[in-house]
Amino acid sequence: MKGKATILIVDDTQYNLKILSNMLSNHGYVVFTASSGIEAIALTKECSPNLILLDIKMPNMDGYQVCRILKKDIVTQHIPIIFISAVENVEEKVEAFSIGGVDFINKPFSLIEVLARVETHLRVSSLQAQLLEQTKLLESQNIVLKEQLSNLIEIDWNLYAEIQKAIELEQMELFYQPIVNFQTNKISGFEALIRWQHPERGLISPIHFIETIESTDLIHPVGQWVIKTACKQLLSWQTEFPNFADLTMSVNVSTKQISDFSLVAYIREILGKYKIRPSCLKLEITESAVMGDRDRTMQILHQLKEIEVQFCIDDFGTGYSSLRRLTDFPIDILKIDRSFIHNENWVIVKAIGSLAISLGKEIVVEGIETLEQLNILKELFHLCLPSSYGQGYLYAKPLDCLSASQFLEKN
Repeated sequence: MKGKATILIVDDTQYNLKILSNMLSNHGYVVFTASSGIEAIALTKECSPNLILLDIKMPNMDGYQVCRILKKDIVTQHIPIIFISAVENVEEKVEAFSIGGVDFINKPFSLIEVLARVETHLRVSSLQAQLLEQTKLLESQNIVLKEQLSNLIEIDWNLYAEIQKAIELEQMELFYQPIVNFQTNKISGFEALIRWQHPERGLISPIHFIETIESTDLIHPVGQWVIKTACKQLLSWQTEFPNFADLTMSVNVSTKQISDFSLVAYIREILGKYKIRPSCLKLEITESAVMGDRDRTMQILHQLKEIEVQFCIDDFGTGYSSLRRLTDFPIDILKIDRSFIHNENWVIVKAIGSLAISLGKEIVVEGIETLEQLNILKELFHLCLPSSYGQGYLYAKPLDCLSASQFLEKN
């Protein structure tokens, strides 16, 4: 900075101006001086110094007034200001920092101290300027990268912006689909499913927007909102319906979420806030989520398992599977994908169910739409009905909060 940096010294005492000016000039700085606030403002706009040493107690316009004016001007607001004053009370310093000063030097000052503080703040200011330039560069590069990524993974950034706005306007809603035990025919829990209540297009299915959420940074705020809203609703139902004190809530968690250590702390916080027993919360993850970063995912799953949160592999059998990882990871439930039911692949259904039961896990069969399908499934799993559950339109489609409450009341 020496030999290039310009410093403006503002003081109504000529002696102070002289010794500070000589000292800083001798160290290679270009120095301007002003003996009043009005002159200081004019010189600042004309010369744009790299730093200002500003006396507080001056006639007509004090240092505080000068600082406020400069900080309001977009051209001068970035210039660091070090206040100089003979007054040593705390109020003076608090005022100085509150209006934008970066430092405070007491009179009588030590020339060595002044020089050290000047050099420090010039260095900080230079680094901040470099950081700002880098930030601008990164922002421009980010725009280009977003466009390139959009082409690669087909992210619709217009849809992204719409979803952001929908989140802000609280247009997202949760619907709840019942999960029913094969043996008792009683509801054991719900799966929380997100919907978008669009003001013009009505209720939008997640197939039209969930991919954009899961492949961008939207997954974190949306994911947290889903967990919080679902747990809050679960508490309401457990309180309103004492016979359903063990009611569970299944929440879908993406690969990005399950690889983020902050998920553990957030779930702890929400469970504590709503007094939900951890075993009543079931996190549904896909096969790909447990087939990724094994060590990281293992740590997070086990941390959540330590507080007795349940885990379910969703749509089992449709992706790449590793049976070894089913034994390694603390999975409690396998969900058999609806496609096997729709296509009547009963041999595969039986095989997956038998695998799950042999590993000590429960099963949930998705996509049950007819009584005939239900009867076949009960026959296939007649030896393990207490550990077998069903979900599908035969029981109920995904229900809004009120309809789900009425379903519980009837059940």
